[in-house]
Amino acid sequence: MIDKVLEEISLDIDWRNEELKQIKLISDTLSDKELKFFLKGCIPLLYAHWEGFVVSSLKIVFKYLNNLKLNSDSYCDIFLTTAYEQTLKSLSDSTNFEKRKKHLITLYNTFKKEVKLNEKIDTKSNLNFKVLKEICEKININIARFEEYETELNQLVSIRNSISHGENAYNFNTYEDIDEYIQLVKNLMLDFQSEIQDLLKLEKYKKEIKYEQSI
Repeated sequence: MIDKVLEEISLDIDWRNEELKQIKLISDTLSDKELKFFLKGCIPLLYAHWEGFVVSSLKIVFKYLNNLKLNSDSYCDIFLTTAYEQTLKSLSDSTNFEKRKKHLITLYNTFKKEVKLNEKIDTKSNLNFKVLKEICEKININIARFEEYETELNQLVSIRNSISHGENAYNFNTYEDIDEYIQLVKNLMLDFQSEIQDLLKLEKYKKEIKYEQSI
């Protein structure tokens, strides 16, 4: 079952890499003027593949976990908090005893049922390093693996935002000018895939079982 999940994620990477490969092939056929225009439009495309991969892969993972039909006794605290995040947010308006009691009953009744993870992933349409860190924290993935990409990732998101908002602050004259961002997206996807593999194979979503030492 896990192998099928990982294969689905690998296939998602494959078609994205195939599209990224086309950028170089198309670039070689364009005039200088056409190339400038084309490369500028590639930046939002690169970002779309990065965000799209994270959303797609986590949807696959959450669907798999939901099919396991685990209850609250099985999940670790991180995944429980992620599963009930919206319910927990509602506690912020608990200004009186009756409201707090109602929230408590809701939580108690929810904990007795199968845990359902929301398969809709919120990237805030701005998947920079800070947002990536928040996502990693919610799925028990170590952000340390991605720290080397922080500066470049933030640059990619910033340039994408400028271009998407119609600004003219960035121009690219040769394929090499955007190649570093293509490689960035490829590396990010591979490392994220590797972390997901560890998450599933090591069952990092589960609560640790502590055995009492016999005397």
